[in-house]
Amino acid sequence: MKNMKSQIQGFTLLETIVAVSVLALAISGPLTLASYAIHLGGYSQNQITAFYLAEEAVEYIKNKRDNNVLSNADWLNEISVCQSASGCIIDVQNNSIAACSGTCPKVKYDSSTGFYNHQNGSDTVFTRQVNLTYVSDYEEKVTVTLSWNEGLIPLSFTLEENILNWP
Repeated sequence: MKNMKSQIQGFTLLETIVAVSVLALAISGPLTLASYAIHLGGYSQNQITAFYLAEEAVEYIKNKRDNNVLSNADWLNEISVCQSASGCIIDVQNNSIAACSGTCPKVKYDSSTGFYNHQNGSDTVFTRQVNLTYVSDYEEKVTVTLSWNEGLIPLSFTLEENILNWP
């Protein structure tokens, strides 16, 4: 009986370390994958927001052009400020266009309304610059560039569309 007890032993220290290491690896894999998925979700959200902010600026420019033509004003009235090299900012919520002096300011997000603008709310990661480039007497190229940083990586999205002076 004494011999039998001495043959039954518990785990050695080495076996315990190996078991804990295997368990840690089994848990860390899914956690790393979940962390990466959360990071990609934030990255995707920023890309979608950048696209919508760029499209909003193009639609605002086209709307201003249409209103100018319908009111028999110069078709580039008010939006010609975007023809400068530094471009302009467009604040759709406050119906305003202003030239950028040097670099354009960050777009703000107003959490009470859920809208992006340039007057109220907290700064976002996005900077929107709108440029108009002369093509001909009846055509301008609208270029909207959204810039932001994803961590330490600078990213940008550019949307271009040509607008025409229609009679």
